[in-house]
Amino acid sequence: MASRGRHDAVVGIARGGSIVGATLSFMLNLEYFPIRLGKRGGVTRVIVPPTEDLAGRRVVLVDDLSRTGETFKIALHELRRVGVGPVLTVALVRREPGFRPDACALTASAVDKVAFPWGREELVGDKFELRKL
Repeated sequence: MASRGRHDAVVGIARGGSIVGATLSFMLNLEYFPIRLGKRGGVTRVIVPPTEDLAGRRVVLVDDLSRTGETFKIALHELRRVGVGPVLTVALVRREPGFRPDACALTASAVDKVAFPWGREELVGDKFELRKL
């Protein structure tokens, strides 16, 4: 694949990173790929791993919020496993103190409430209800 610039693809960490990542990939005219991690019982596992189509590509790895960096670290490990090239980590918002992605749009303190429109409602039965923050 011919390079289109500094990066070749955007990978979004689902769920919130998918919204930010897909938007960024559209704006940069880059191909988008998801990776999905799930937390259950305090353990994070890979639900949808990155595709091997990413091998050798320069990737922008995106999430909506960076706190401890656990999801970034696991996603980075999975991307290296499939042989990606250099990775730029990007978060819409990062918590201070906490993991420092390579780029972020906003830094929030540990006491700041951070709520995204895509995380405010959940489907309960057949109706959407506001999540308690």
